[in-house]
Amino acid sequence: MNKKTIREILNGISIETEEALFKISDKIFIEESIEEIKNKTTLEAFAIFIGVQTIGCWKSGGWAIEIFGNYPEIVPYIPSVMKSLQLENVAKLVEKTIHLFPEETDFTKNDQDYCDVINFLEGHDRFIKNKEKFEKYSSEEKSQIRENYRNAIEKLEKEVDQIWGYNAPNQEGWGNIIYFLKNNLNVKIWKE
Repeated sequence: MNKKTIREILNGISIETEEALFKISDKIFIEESIEEIKNKTTLEAFAIFIGVQTIGCWKSGGWAIEIFGNYPEIVPYIPSVMKSLQLENVAKLVEKTIHLFPEETDFTKNDQDYCDVINFLEGHDRFIKNKEKFEKYSSEEKSQIRENYRNAIEKLEKEVDQIWGYNAPNQEGWGNIIYFLKNNLNVKIWKE
């Protein structure tokens, strides 16, 4: 693996752009699990990677569909990364949303079990394959869980729309990561 610093990898690319963030993120992306990426990268590089993935996914489809629906593997890491990026409120809202998921939810696998959980939370019972898993909840509990989840997603959307939206100040939402990147230019991407 490449032992270069972030500055060396950017090699003259302006750090004030999305291009710089994508270049670093692309260098980090390997065909392995997020846990493996975390184990192989420095903390700073991993924070940049998860931050870019989170904001990019949000811009592409929002919290419910894109992040929680399609990229659950990054979800457990989002709160600590948002704290690193000085986005404490986003971190708290994500933590609250995670706690609304059934206890046995495994975010590391985007498989049928996870799809069942998302369909349960979204109220799409007709798409749930393993309905028995959710029979422990009364219809009132199901309604309350779903309402809480919808409210949590709505709060997340409102919070980040003003800071990550395409018309947002701060480089259309990338500013927090760019600031973090500027402060970590001499950090290596890969652990020794």
